Amino acid sequence: MELDTIITGDSAVVLQSFEPDCIDLTVTSPPYFNARDYSQYENYQKYLDVLESIFTQVFRITKPSRMVIVNLSPIIVERRKRSEQSYRIPIPFHFVPLMEKIGFEFLEDIIWKKPEGSAVKRNGGFFQHRKPVAYKPNLVTEYILVFKKPAPFLIDKVLKNEPVLDCEIEWTNVWSIQPETKSKHPAPFPEELAKKCISYYSYKGDTVLDCFCGSGTTPKMAKLLNRHYIGIDTSAEYVALANERLALTSRGKVA
Repeated sequence: MELDTIITGDSAVVLQSFEPDCIDLTVTSPPYFNARDYSQYENYQKYLDVLESIFTQVFRITKPSRMVIVNLSPIIVERRKRSEQSYRIPIPFHFVPLMEKIGFEFLEDIIWKKPEGSAVKRNGGFFQHRKPVAYKPNLVTEYILVFKKPAPFLIDKVLKNEPVLDCEIEWTNVWSIQPETKSKHPAPFPEELAKKCISYYSYKGDTVLDCFCGSGTTPKMAKLLNRHYIGIDTSAEYVALANERLALTSRGKVA
């Protein structure tokens, strides 16, 4: 396993070559189910099967009592014609039991709150007629789900005398963070979100994994925060983009 590298490949395959208990923290955001051009699956069960195969490997390589942080949100499946209705798939609520089946302990559900202007409007009809039952709120939140690999000891054993000094502390589980708007990736992960997750759940010198690396936000913030990083993505184009970002990133220069 080589540190400080971005790998092109399928995480379910790549991670099989990693030694057990070698990763301190995973911070990642799986592709939306069939919501983007780069994320198409035969059906929803196939999507969940892919996640299970990858996070089974993540469980194996995560050190005991260390965390895996996953950004997910329900998605809207648009109706194909007027006589049908749209519906939402509650991916985070299916993902939690999947992770528990693998062996993880569920720790936290953090809400990422975006500005109201970033939401796709769903309530236009209700705004006009105010008829009950037709209400649909605009969606301005996503979930940041925190899991832990169980250990036969208390978490105190992995704590170090190193306080969180790299970013402002969030004291509730609702984080108001602007979405990323300047990116060549269709679903970029905000740097501020990655920064907080890495700062709160790892120490300097730890190894941080992103198994859906995309354009490299998690590795970039890990490098800035003096952590080692490993990124994996199936797209050679995005791996090249991630490496470009990292080449311009100076270790330990986080704002």
